[in-house]
Amino acid sequence: MDRYIATIEGSAIYRFLRDANIALWEIWQGSWLGSVLEQLAAWIRRSFVVSLFVERGDGGPSAIGAWLRTRLGVEQALAPSTQLERFGLYFLVVFVPIELFLETHLPHTITYLGDLTVVLLAISTFIRLNRASWPLRLTQADLPALLLFGAAVLSALWNSVPLTIAFFGTRAYLEYYALYLVLVYLPFSGGQRRELIIWFLVLAVAIALLGDAQKFLHVATPRQWLSAAEAATTRAYGTMGNPNTFGGFLVWSLAIFLSLLFGKVRGGLRTLSLIGVVVSVPALVFTLSREALIAFAVAALIIAVLADRRFLLLLLLGAALLPIADPHLIQRFTYALSSSYVSTSTSYGRLLFWSRGLQAFAAQPILGWGPGRFGGSVAHLYGSPVYALYGLGFKPIIDSQHVQTLVELGIVGYIAFIWLGVAAVRAGLRLFREDADPFWRAMGLALGAGTVGLYIQSFFASLLETHPVIIVFWLMFGMVAWRIKANREAPLATEKSA
Repeated sequence: MDRYIATIEGSAIYRFLRDANIALWEIWQGSWLGSVLEQLAAWIRRSFVVSLFVERGDGGPSAIGAWLRTRLGVEQALAPSTQLERFGLYFLVVFVPIELFLETHLPHTITYLGDLTVVLLAISTFIRLNRASWPLRLTQADLPALLLFGAAVLSALWNSVPLTIAFFGTRAYLEYYALYLVLVYLPFSGGQRRELIIWFLVLAVAIALLGDAQKFLHVATPRQWLSAAEAATTRAYGTMGNPNTFGGFLVWSLAIFLSLLFGKVRGGLRTLSLIGVVVSVPALVFTLSREALIAFAVAALIIAVLADRRFLLLLLLGAALLPIADPHLIQRFTYALSSSYVSTSTSYGRLLFWSRGLQAFAAQPILGWGPGRFGGSVAHLYGSPVYALYGLGFKPIIDSQHVQTLVELGIVGYIAFIWLGVAAVRAGLRLFREDADPFWRAMGLALGAGTVGLYIQSFFASLLETHPVIIVFWLMFGMVAWRIKANREAPLATEKSA
């Protein structure tokens, strides 16, 4: 891989793009609009809102941040002033897991705040890279992401997909890749990155507690989340409007909690991880999400085998006690194997959608039918001629990222999709094996195990476009890629602050 990267970076095309980008930046800097936007960004950095949540005006930590660092043992390493970007990242990791909840109480347009934040963070990163003479280096996610983007563009052109559908369909696959680039290239210190992850984990504990409360308070849930043959009345959904989405989010947060707990971290962070496991495992059970529970079981097994095999017995004991936590859990799994479920699913359900999807893939196997054309939220909103061709007069959600990618982007896009997952697992395990810091070793292990869980659950859900789930994938991937890059360029493994 390193040889291929060196070849690309030494190519004439790469040098041309770098030089052209630097020239365009020099023109931008001298423009009136560039000057106005620079002044606006400086004003926002000095604003009360940013300083309240991130830093004081003198550059010191806010009261909230100082308390958290003291309790969790975070040493804040020095880094260039990045208050605005840090505020954007904090807002993003807090807002996205609760945006579906906010959407039910506020205008639908509030969901675009997350998109806007990603765009602004990407622009800010682009500006910083230009100031540093464009020091881009290919990282673990770049080649598969570029192939995925290229497959989407070629498929859209080949199938003459309308521009709006092509844009939103491609966005569903790669929107948070921009977040990955931000995390890799913005000059945040190891301490600042660690603090961001800890804040996310605090939020994850709060959301898990909400899921537990929904179960104990017997909060009614939509009947379509359960079959008529099932006796359960409540499936925990947290802040995410759907128990399967909530389950996917919990798989990721539990992968991080378990990796930290099974690792050698100490003090407040270990206590937080223990609390996270205690409140998140019941919440996951209460979702009654079969695919999320299977994904978690595999992820937890990977973590136990690689981190400390003594915990395998604990995992087996926990699996045996799961039915006690919610007796309806066994019913959920047995119903999925019943003839009644198969009959319903083949007439109007996953099995019908998957079979028609595979027929559509067989008809156009190389580039597929185009992004936004089958099974995802874009096709559900805008409709698709593929549905009519294969006897699906309604607008189904396909509930399988694997089938959806095969149909929309063909084998080329599917290879990129699998490559992306393999790259994440390899990067995570590499950091787990090579880094000396227990915290970053745990982050590498969490990325590897969580990605395996993500791809397992993706057989039963379209998770690349499910923001509360996929943002954690790109968040962890970006952090791990940055750490690998930093270790390679100037070893940080022995720094206590990292």
